[in-house]
Amino acid sequence: MPARRLLVLACLLTASVSVAPAVARLPDRAERAVDEVSEDALRAWVTTLASDAFAGREVGHQGNRSAETFIAAALQDAHVPPGAANGSYFEPIELYQPALDASARLTVLDTRADQVADLRVGPDFYPLPETGDTTVTARVVDAGYGITVPTSRYDDYARMDARGAIVLVREGAPDKVALADRAPEDDHLAVSSIDRKIADARRHGARGVLVVRDYLPQPGTVWPEHPSIRAASYRLISDLRAQPAPVAVVSAKAAEPLRRALASHRELTATLAPGLAVQVLTVHNVLGSVEGRDAQRRREIVVIGAHLDHDGIDADGHIYNGADDNASGTAAVIAAAAAFARAAASGERPARTVVFALWNGEEKGELGAHGFLEDPGPRERVIANINLDMVGRHEEVPDENDWRFRGLKKVTAEASANTLHLLGYSVSPDLAAEVEDANTRIGLTLLEDYDHGAQNLLQRSDNWPFVEHGIPAVFLTTGLHPDYHTPDDDTARIDFAKLQRVARLAARAAWIVADGPAPTLKKIAW
Repeated sequence: MPARRLLVLACLLTASVSVAPAVARLPDRAERAVDEVSEDALRAWVTTLASDAFAGREVGHQGNRSAETFIAAALQDAHVPPGAANGSYFEPIELYQPALDASARLTVLDTRADQVADLRVGPDFYPLPETGDTTVTARVVDAGYGITVPTSRYDDYARMDARGAIVLVREGAPDKVALADRAPEDDHLAVSSIDRKIADARRHGARGVLVVRDYLPQPGTVWPEHPSIRAASYRLISDLRAQPAPVAVVSAKAAEPLRRALASHRELTATLAPGLAVQVLTVHNVLGSVEGRDAQRRREIVVIGAHLDHDGIDADGHIYNGADDNASGTAAVIAAAAAFARAAASGERPARTVVFALWNGEEKGELGAHGFLEDPGPRERVIANINLDMVGRHEEVPDENDWRFRGLKKVTAEASANTLHLLGYSVSPDLAAEVEDANTRIGLTLLEDYDHGAQNLLQRSDNWPFVEHGIPAVFLTTGLHPDYHTPDDDTARIDFAKLQRVARLAARAAWIVADGPAPTLKKIAW
């Protein structure tokens, strides 16, 4: 689970608590297969994945590739058939690591060919990692904050034509603008985020974006010359190909001549060269699959997934082993896959096909899940997603000033020994109800409490790409703790008895969903 992320979207929804139905049963052979999920197997998988030999499983490191191979072997040993479209366990996902070269530059001329600005990378200008790789020459328009928010009846683009232009937008958003009339406090942050400004500019036809900031960190902070494995950033090559427009920041001081010229109705033409150097890297999602029994419904897919990557090694050489985040979820998905394979071997299958997905690149922005959903083949067949991320500990929120827990109530590990948070209840209530149904035989205390709030947890794992594509999805987690995203997230701290129950719950829920009516997604305010 990424530590912090401000996203473009938020929900216009109200949480509700469902009443637990009567105990739902799986077919006897399926129930026995789920009951065979063992602590010993879970411990073996977590211990290996969270060992120093895998070096934190970070994208771009051999430890990540070793994790892919290990997980595929575990699925094969459990007789789970491969699930990738190429007939193997490995679904390739092409990424790139953004880097700057010396050609990054911004020049601005007026209609008399007088130079208004000429900036190279430095304290007043540099492209952002979100930039495309295309150099653009276009007219400049001042688009205010550069956001369109229908729920607040606010639109900076309402009285201008941004098509084909480079838009100059200021940092932040007006105080009263949020994504919904009664938005959680993080909505204002989301609506003012760089991602939101870029998305709105592209929707209005802009060819480039210049974000004006009062304060710019040094370029080396955003573009480190030799980033550690943990600090390195990656993005999907497909996003770069689809959205090649340049994006950069300029200081308020450097932007002032542009603003004055535009305010005096002088036409400006800018050339924005992003200087993006693209280094391509291929990683893999690891996919297994058990085909459904029903000839009519086996084309439909239920995806149960967890991310296999973690934070790797920092600049000081500390290994972030990520036992809870997310070797625990990975192990639970392998265990669920093995249970389905055992049931299939005994002649029992659910009506729909179930795909067991171990996503790569979640810590870099849910890259593996996004990559999977770019393919219209599987995307159009998926009817639901169950996501597991950090499911092996007890929630522990300290009473201290730590931004990782901002907005969360203090919780002790002892008080949360039996709890499991169920996120997605507000967007996918049908699916949440089926998870609750599955839990009646497991007996965990399910909490529906984190769909909204300052931490924005609902949008911080691999469930969210499915919701963005209109697919019902839920997210199971035992919650945050002080070892989250630190080198102390180790195997010794995992509660394997609890992880066993979570894995059994996830397997039962996937079976119930794969055998029952297709869940629906509530309307989202985008």
